[in-house]
Amino acid sequence: MKIKVVPSINVIISKNQNISTSQNISFEQNISKSQNISPEQNISKSQNILPEQKIACIVYVHGTIGRLGNRMFLVASAYGLARLHSCHLYIELKMINELKSVFILDLSPLLISSSTFNSFTSNSSKSMNRISQNVPCDYITTLTRPNAIPSGTIFELIGYWQSYLHFAKYDEELRQRIFVALQSVLEKVSNFFIQFYRRKRGYRPQFLLENHQSFKRQLAQLNSTTWIGIHVRRSDFIGLSYSSSDAYLFDAIKYYTTRYPNAHFIVTSDDKPYCKKLFRKQSNILLTPGTYSVGDDLVILSLCQHSIITGGTFGWWAGYLTGGEVIHDKIYPSGCSRREYYYPPWFLIDGNVRAYKNTEYILR
Repeated sequence: MKIKVVPSINVIISKNQNISTSQNISFEQNISKSQNISPEQNISKSQNILPEQKIACIVYVHGTIGRLGNRMFLVASAYGLARLHSCHLYIELKMINELKSVFILDLSPLLISSSTFNSFTSNSSKSMNRISQNVPCDYITTLTRPNAIPSGTIFELIGYWQSYLHFAKYDEELRQRIFVALQSVLEKVSNFFIQFYRRKRGYRPQFLLENHQSFKRQLAQLNSTTWIGIHVRRSDFIGLSYSSSDAYLFDAIKYYTTRYPNAHFIVTSDDKPYCKKLFRKQSNILLTPGTYSVGDDLVILSLCQHSIITGGTFGWWAGYLTGGEVIHDKIYPSGCSRREYYYPPWFLIDGNVRAYKNTEYILR
């Protein structure tokens, strides 16, 4: 298989939208230093948001739909809309706490507390118009228009909101201070790399675990190894007929080993016994420990330089946060009506992709 980039259809963007689908997206500068503090501490200490403060509009995420990748799409899309329309952001505490078990999740200064949000929903003198929109996987271009979320509105996201274009303008903020690993998670996954270099290279590297991006740079500077992350999703995909073939995985591995002679691969999967058997003869392919959580697996993949993805939102986020080259299987049905709504242009896909499950309709 020859991996190649298939050109995406250009996204039509209004003048006010100011989003590009190329890699050269301009981002906000001077991102504040991330802090590992609770949502309520964010509000009281760093955000200084008070119930009396004027709040023009609120973007609201209710409930905890799906698993980690689904929730990251919801939070990222809500954050992007709140930033775009100068709204505040309210995410229910259960979802905040689940994501903060993995990430710093610094949503300041947008995030408001439950008490502040409730003051608008229960106090008739502060009542706001409530609008909800259910989106599975599409890019809602009308939301880029001025006043698409007008003053005096609570805009609720329902569904999955799985188009990255809703937050593409702020993707540097997502990578630098929101979906950034906690110190405790970095310390845990750093042992994986330390043990590898001790056993395979004969030395113990001294990593400075200041933050996620700093650790990622240190790994990239160890020129003896190019790290490639592999996510293999199988359990629920097999019965749905969109699990990736072994041939796809080995072709993608061959692509990277040809390109990077020092390539080593880190495999995460919901079927590690299968992967252990599949890659048993490959000395440069390592599986994450069985003690790793889903969050640990995502963080260690994001620390790699390149990726191989089978399908699903967990794998999508692994590739997106990693950057570099991302090989993605074409068998996975994204659910989006256009290819470029789900797949960034730097994802490498060999041919057309499926749009929906139980259909032959493809996206070119």
